[in-house]
Amino acid sequence: MNETLRASRLAILRLSLFVIVAGIVLGGLAAPIWHSMVTLPTYTVGSDGAASTTEKGLTEVFSTDAMYCLIGVVVGVIIGCLSWIMMRQRGAWGVLAAATSACLSALVCWWVGVLIGPDSFAERIASAKSGEAIPVDFALHTWVAVLVWLLAAMVPMLIASLVTASRGAPRTGRKKSLREGSLD
Repeated sequence: MNETLRASRLAILRLSLFVIVAGIVLGGLAAPIWHSMVTLPTYTVGSDGAASTTEKGLTEVFSTDAMYCLIGVVVGVIIGCLSWIMMRQRGAWGVLAAATSACLSALVCWWVGVLIGPDSFAERIASAKSGEAIPVDFALHTWVAVLVWLLAAMVPMLIASLVTASRGAPRTGRKKSLREGSLD
């Protein structure tokens, strides 16, 4: 194998791994932030053992998804910018690294956030006493929110490639100089 080609592939691999590891670290750091931004709704246990919540509580169940998406936009943009800065000369490899990094970052954030808890809602509600307020599980309710992270990582890459492509593109038309004669 040609040494130049080998060195180029090794550089792509190193840069890709750097972007992917950075995304995983950002996902792990984003989980506690996500957890701290969410106020989980609670169910109150009645004297008859039935648990109930308010209408507001039912809508707040999806606040975990909304905050996850908001954090995903920020982290995704950071990953996209990092990937562009590190790999702009590597073509599609930069896009692949950013996409992989954003997806892994989203999954790590989800996993760590759920580990922070709380979980086991059914067990906690079963052992609750009358009048006790039990928060729902800290969970993501739709996997589609992971795609927000991916799309947010692609936006800076697309914008940067558009801006740099239009700046460096050769001009297709040229103005006729006054010295050139024209029969038109």
